[in-house]
Amino acid sequence: MFTRDDLLTKMHVEEIDNYLFRGEALEMGLPRVFGGQVLGQCLNAAVRTVEPERRPHSLHGYFLRPGDLTRPIIYEVDPIRNGRSFSTRRVVGKQKGEAIFNCSISFQKIEPGLSHQLNRPEGLPEPEDVVPDYERAQELVKKIPGLTFEKFRSMYLIFDPDIIDLRTPWLDRVMIRGKYEPRFGFWFRFNKDIGDDPIRHRTLLAFISDKALMSTSLLPHDVNFITHKIIGASLDHAMWFHSEIKVDQWIWYDLESHRSARARGLNRGRFYTRAGELIASTAQEGLIRVTGEK
Repeated sequence: MFTRDDLLTKMHVEEIDNYLFRGEALEMGLPRVFGGQVLGQCLNAAVRTVEPERRPHSLHGYFLRPGDLTRPIIYEVDPIRNGRSFSTRRVVGKQKGEAIFNCSISFQKIEPGLSHQLNRPEGLPEPEDVVPDYERAQELVKKIPGLTFEKFRSMYLIFDPDIIDLRTPWLDRVMIRGKYEPRFGFWFRFNKDIGDDPIRHRTLLAFISDKALMSTSLLPHDVNFITHKIIGASLDHAMWFHSEIKVDQWIWYDLESHRSARARGLNRGRFYTRAGELIASTAQEGLIRVTGEK
């Protein structure tokens, strides 16, 4: 797994020319580049090509090819439009001359308007009442023969707690067979040492937004990545930013799967502050091919 310095350095992509950026892969024990890394680096590149007062309000992207961990990713930003209130950027992530990710990001000047939200589900435990995933996972793996802690933490992205403190009330559901309601969620908080740069906070929210979405659509089916051979991959990803982002404070990521069919699962997520404000929303469809039991 990566260190905190690795995370902060590599998620802030290198500007190598006007509208051209370079990103390096994080070591996460995965066979290919983590989709959340590409999302975050893509957003990081685009944000730095617009005026600071214009904030991202939506991102829509497609994962086109697996990312190669041994090569850098080149992000080409196309400044499609700069209007009076909105700016649009098209970003293509490339390796070996081929696109691996393509997205459009829209930015808007902050302005007043009508406001309402769908409230956070009731009855959730507070983060202090949930055992940190790093500790809980070490106990859970003892129940699965042949499963090591390192393998499980790479599979379900359990980071070092001094980088990202993750607390999942129902962590056992992703590894113990059963048919569960297609609802999931977890508390998370990045280390305070990430600083106050708003671009960094939005970048890291995009990074974490790809965690656990796809596996939520497995919950009703008595199938998981430990018990079955599954070909899984994120196909597309969308984000909407509703308010200010502070990822070094407790945030609840509320996840649900509305449908799975034809080897695809549709999942949606909502980010809530501890005070209950809905600050961002996500949607993703993932490829899920179950090829047999292990």
